[in-house]
Amino acid sequence: MPSNNSSFILAPLAVGSAVAAVSVYAALIFRRRSRTCSNGPSSNDAVIIGGYQSLIGDTPLLYLPHISSLLPNNVKIYVKMECLNPGGTGKDRAARSMILCAEEKGELPPPYKASMIANKADSKITNISDAPNTAVKDHSNIPDDIHAAIVTALKNTKTHGILIEGTSGSTGISLASLACTRGHGIIVAMPDDQSNQKKEFLEKLGCGVVVVKNCSISNPGHYVNVARRIWEWLNVERRYDEYYWESVMKPAGDEILNGHNNLSPPRLIRAAFMNQFENLANVTSHYTSTGPEIYSQLDGKVDAFIMSAGTGGTLVGVGAYLKERFFENLQQKHRMLSQSPPRIILVDPPGSSLFNKIKFGVAYASQQSERKLRRHRYDTLAEGIGLDRVTANFGLGCEMISWEKKAFAKRIDETSSDQNYEQISNNNASSTLQSKIIDDALSISDQQAVHMAHHLLRHEGLFVGSSSAMNVAGAIIVASQMPEGSNIVTVVCDGGQRHTSRFWNRDFVVNEWGLKWPGDNVTDPLEHDILHQLGIKV
Repeated sequence: MPSNNSSFILAPLAVGSAVAAVSVYAALIFRRRSRTCSNGPSSNDAVIIGGYQSLIGDTPLLYLPHISSLLPNNVKIYVKMECLNPGGTGKDRAARSMILCAEEKGELPPPYKASMIANKADSKITNISDAPNTAVKDHSNIPDDIHAAIVTALKNTKTHGILIEGTSGSTGISLASLACTRGHGIIVAMPDDQSNQKKEFLEKLGCGVVVVKNCSISNPGHYVNVARRIWEWLNVERRYDEYYWESVMKPAGDEILNGHNNLSPPRLIRAAFMNQFENLANVTSHYTSTGPEIYSQLDGKVDAFIMSAGTGGTLVGVGAYLKERFFENLQQKHRMLSQSPPRIILVDPPGSSLFNKIKFGVAYASQQSERKLRRHRYDTLAEGIGLDRVTANFGLGCEMISWEKKAFAKRIDETSSDQNYEQISNNNASSTLQSKIIDDALSISDQQAVHMAHHLLRHEGLFVGSSSAMNVAGAIIVASQMPEGSNIVTVVCDGGQRHTSRFWNRDFVVNEWGLKWPGDNVTDPLEHDILHQLGIKV
C-alpha cells in the first residue's frame, strides 16, 4: 500500500485555489525542514531554510479522488505537484542541475557571495581569462532587440557570468530565478506564441528577453538557434568585451577597476549556453530526484507514469528510474515474474512529431508541412510541449536498455561514449531485462485539454496550465485500460496563472482557435462528462 505520510501525498479537499495549494505546501516545507534542518542556527520558534535552491524538489504527490472515482476499476490517479517548486514549475530541477554543471565545468564563474562585497575590486578581476583577447570589437550589426537583451544581462551580472537559453518560457523563469541567487546575468530567446505573463515575469527577474517568430529548428531564426548565436557573439567572437569594460565596468568606479584602467579590454565575460534540449544534466536531474521521490511516495507501487514532453527530460528521467528499480527488484526476486514493469507513456499535442516517433519510429507530423501550419510550429494551443525533432534527452527514451547493466546511468555519465553505450545496450542480456524507457504514446487534442482543465478546476480545485491538462487527460485514458487497483502518476507542471492570456482566455480559445468553451452550451448534457470528452466508455 502507498505510504500514508501526509508530507507527500495529499487529498485536495482543502485545495480550492492555487493560493490554498501554495499555503499547504509552505506548511509542509516548514514541518519537514524544522525536523531535518541542520544548516545554521535554529530554535523551536523558527527555522532557517538555505535559499531558493533548497526549496526545489520534495514536492507533494496529490491523489485525485473525484477523477479516480469516475473509473470502475479502482485505479488511483496521482499528480506530482511540480508547480509547487519555488519557481512554480518542475523546470526548477533541470535549471539547477544545468547551472551547477556549468559552474563545475568552469563554463560559468563560481556563484557570487555576499562576502564579496567587502572586496569588490578583487572579486571583479579574478575571472580574467588567461587566453588572449581576440575580440571582434564591432557589435554595431547586432539587431537592436538582441543588443538590448545583452546589455541588460551585462549590467545585472555580479560574476561576469551570463546564462543563455532558448526556451518557451518556464525553463527561462527557473534559470532567471536561480541566476538572481547566484549572481549571474541571463539572456532568454523565446518564441512569440507564448503567454505575455511569461515574458513579463522574465523581465521582472532582470532577464534580457528576445522574442522571435516561432519556426522550424532548421530555420536560423528559431529561438534555440538565436540563443546559440548570442552565446557565440559573447563567448567565441567576444564582441562585447570592450563594451562591458568601457560601458559597464569603468563607469562603476576606480575601486572596482582596481588599477586596471589602462588595460585593453580584458576577457571577463564567461557565457554558458544551457541548451536544455541536448544537455543531459536535464534528464539527470529527474533520474536522480523526481523519479526517486515518486517511487518513495508510493512505496514502489507505480504502475504507469504518463506525461507530455518538451525536452523529454522529465518523462525519460522518471521513466528510467522507475524501470531500473523494477528490474533491480526482479533480479533480487522481490517481484514475481508475472508482474509487469511500469508503463511509461508519452502524451503528445497536435502537430508534434514525437507521437509518431514512438508509434512508428518516424519523427514527422503532417502539420509540420509549411503550407499547413496555422498559428505556430506545432499547431497546438498547448505551451512548452511537443517537438518536430528528437532531442538528446528524449532520444534516450527510445533506446533499448539492458537494465541489469545499469546502462541508463552509464549513458548519462559524461565519461561514457556513445559507442560504449551501444555495446551496453545491445549485449546478449535476457530479454526479460531489456526494454525501452518509453512504451507507448497517445495524442490529446486541444479541445480535450480545455475540457480537462475546466473539469480539474471545478472538481479537484486545481488551476492548471495547458500541458498539465493534457497530462491528466492522458492519465485518465491510460487508467481506464489498466488492471484493477493500479496506481497512475502524472505531473502538474505549472499553474494556470501563467496562462490567463491564452489557454484560460475565452476570447482567445473560442475566436482565435475555434474551440468550445466549457459552460457555454448549457443545454448539452454531455458537456461536463469528462469521460465522454476523452472518448472513454465505461
